[in-house]
Amino acid sequence: MALIVKKFGGSSVATTEKIMAVAKRILEEKQPGDKIVMVVSAMGDTTDDLIALAKGIDQEPYQYTREMDMLLTTGEQISIALLAMAFKKLGHSAISLTGPMVGMMTDSVHTKGRILDIHPDRVKEELDKGNIVVVAGFQGADALGDP
Repeated sequence: MALIVKKFGGSSVATTEKIMAVAKRILEEKQPGDKIVMVVSAMGDTTDDLIALAKGIDQEPYQYTREMDMLLTTGEQISIALLAMAFKKLGHSAISLTGPMVGMMTDSVHTKGRILDIHPDRVKEELDKGNIVVVAGFQGADALGDP
């Protein structure tokens, strides 16, 4: 029995077909008793697309640092939900969790936040239930719950 943590970048999960392929590959490699945590980025060009949307509001969107953090984290939320769905479609229990849900505590420096602490209790609980835990990369929350 091993704890396996894998990170997949945006090009690896750029389409639903690629997401299904990632899920199949992980399940093919999984040994009985393995506990798996997947850390996933936003799909393909999603981050660039979100930045372009923000630039539709203001050509200098990074002056609104908190709101940019709020916007950009949505890309990872799409990916984690779809990957968890893919695992379920393939017959394995899985759950998607955002950075704050897994206890990723950061400072309050928006768009350049640093990890201060990690409280992995929720991850451990979900792994003990037999779930593959699919975690959003690029996410955390400060003491107020802000990204």
